[in-house]
Amino acid sequence: MNFLFRCLLVLAPGAFTLGGAFARADVEFAPGVPVLVVGAPGVAEQTALDHLARDLKKVLGRASPVVTDAKKIAGKPAIVILASSGPSGGIGRDPRLSAPEAHGMRLVQTGDGPRLMLEGGGTRGLIYAIYAFTEECLGVPPLWHWSNWQPQPKAGLSLPDGFERLHPAPYVRWRAWFNNDQDFLSPWKNAGRENREAMFETILRLKYNTYEVETMVNLGESAPRHAPNPEALAAHNHGLAITSHHHSPLGSRLGRRLEYWNQFWTKMGRGGDIPKLSVRHPEPLYEYWRYHVETAVRAGFECVWTITFRGGGDIPFWQTFPDAPPDMPARARTIEQMLARQAAIVKEVTGNPAPLMRTTLYNENSDLFAAGLLRPPAEPTLIWNFVAARRDHFPAADVRGFKAPPNLLVGYYLNFQFTSSGSHLVAAEGPWKMAANYRVLDSLNARPLAFTVVNAGNIREHVAELSANAAMMWSFTDFDAGAFLENYCAQYFDTALAPRIARLYRDYYYSYWCQKKADLPGFDRQYIFQDLRYARAAEMLLKALDGDTRTPNPLDGHPMDNPDTGSVGYFRVEPESGDHGQVGAILRGTAQSGAAFAAVAREAERLRTQIPERNRWFFDQNLRVPAQVMERLNTMLHEIAAAYARPAAARAEIRAHLAAARAALADARELLRSTDTGVFGHWHDSDGKFKINNLLQSLDAAIAD
Repeated sequence: MNFLFRCLLVLAPGAFTLGGAFARADVEFAPGVPVLVVGAPGVAEQTALDHLARDLKKVLGRASPVVTDAKKIAGKPAIVILASSGPSGGIGRDPRLSAPEAHGMRLVQTGDGPRLMLEGGGTRGLIYAIYAFTEECLGVPPLWHWSNWQPQPKAGLSLPDGFERLHPAPYVRWRAWFNNDQDFLSPWKNAGRENREAMFETILRLKYNTYEVETMVNLGESAPRHAPNPEALAAHNHGLAITSHHHSPLGSRLGRRLEYWNQFWTKMGRGGDIPKLSVRHPEPLYEYWRYHVETAVRAGFECVWTITFRGGGDIPFWQTFPDAPPDMPARARTIEQMLARQAAIVKEVTGNPAPLMRTTLYNENSDLFAAGLLRPPAEPTLIWNFVAARRDHFPAADVRGFKAPPNLLVGYYLNFQFTSSGSHLVAAEGPWKMAANYRVLDSLNARPLAFTVVNAGNIREHVAELSANAAMMWSFTDFDAGAFLENYCAQYFDTALAPRIARLYRDYYYSYWCQKKADLPGFDRQYIFQDLRYARAAEMLLKALDGDTRTPNPLDGHPMDNPDTGSVGYFRVEPESGDHGQVGAILRGTAQSGAAFAAVAREAERLRTQIPERNRWFFDQNLRVPAQVMERLNTMLHEIAAAYARPAAARAEIRAHLAAARAALADARELLRSTDTGVFGHWHDSDGKFKINNLLQSLDAAIAD
């Protein structure tokens, strides 16, 4: 067992310590150090307290008794939890930590012995204080579950007399996490309660505070009336605020086939007389929305209410409502009327004249806003939540042309993953592009950004980017993407190698093919070709090969390039000088990108041997294997494009190219499966978005033809 562990780790962003404190004598906390709880912890705080006890035992090797009577531990060093809902037990609270979510730890000498005080502003402040202690003093990283972290046993904990670590309140007040396209995540979450618990623990360890769901209610046949959605309830019980998706007004959703709408009216006893959707006669809609607000209020949810008006699924309302107006100005007016009515419903049900709300200017709403046709209601507590451009994630036209009033609350929604054309198997956007997006949004007025939500996809592929976003939203002004990444690499891989690994991460992100030149000055990597684009481009080329058609621009005319629905720019492949159309651009871009990823993979192989063995698993699945996968996907698409470029009569050459494409794709699948170990066994078995197996079958058919 190691010697005493001294809490002198690198500070988290925004934290500060007591100057000169380390010159004093140390106070030692031995294994089995007692934990004194002052006050009555709530459900969420108790969960964090349980995690504290677990981590103390893991690292120090002995269970710590949890007590509520200070007399039982008189004269002994102890950790003190100042529960937010209870009195301080005669121990003075730190006024510097009174702001919402501010938190910290400080060593206090009392008549009963030294006390390490963990406290914070409100429930989440205390939760963050507990997790900050386990990270900064016990060495438990926020991504411990995702990184295969193993504790390094310590003989005790040594702190200098006068020690303190303070984390002021965050820059961005509301920081939301949204899991989307959960083809990998859902089976994993459902495989065991411990996985779902690990997800919520990660969200809180990274200091997000809001969880986005698609619905607030449970409309299942056996569920009682006003039963909350189980996922929303679980997030609430962990201390998270709740918000809803950009197609879910007030936490309601219609469903692609109106299944939720139909379930609601059946539950209300009107299964044989379900109202028709209508914007001219919206009273049933109002009743539907009110029910969802009532359910959330009854459950005690802390909400950032989403007001929006869209269709049955992630589509414009005029594709669902048969009596929708035909022209854009009238459609915008309808949306404005619906938003105003939703705001009124929230006020009526909650009794709060100024509830916290947001409206998400997504897709068609962004276009209507940019055209000057749509403006949200003038509500002082309404956050105008702008959204990154679809498919390539940069500030959209609505933001770039907007001058925000000085008192406007501004929010931003950024995708690390995107449903049909984004990064899904591996990360692509990177912390630099994330930071550039948020700098633009924060500059709209003098107020700090009020709200952020990130699309976390299936989580595992995007943990580095999620960590970077969390750090920036807390300490916005001081955030530097390069410095963050170096600290991240020191924490998870190796301190001495951190600068080299951080540079390799940058090389990884900059290996992506930029299929279109940037048109925003100074916005680096504005357009990149993420992994799902490789899959969809391969499908289009194979379909064209099957019909023996040859055009220079075979990626034109994708079904999802539909301006009427706001869905444009599916591929955005723009040929450069010397390219023979899109095919030439693909051949050039995939050759360059493939070579760059191959170089990253080779350097990763060299660095891997120098990284401590216990940290290699995470290095493999977070950097080395993603680089190898992208190298193979570039080879796959390059070979398919080469086959497409050959005359239809050159069957032998075409088959050779397609066979090489198949081999590369099969290799990519095996590389992904190589990371499916431990708690992530069978992770990629449920691939429902990239559809590797389907693409392999298509290649087999094309080769056999």
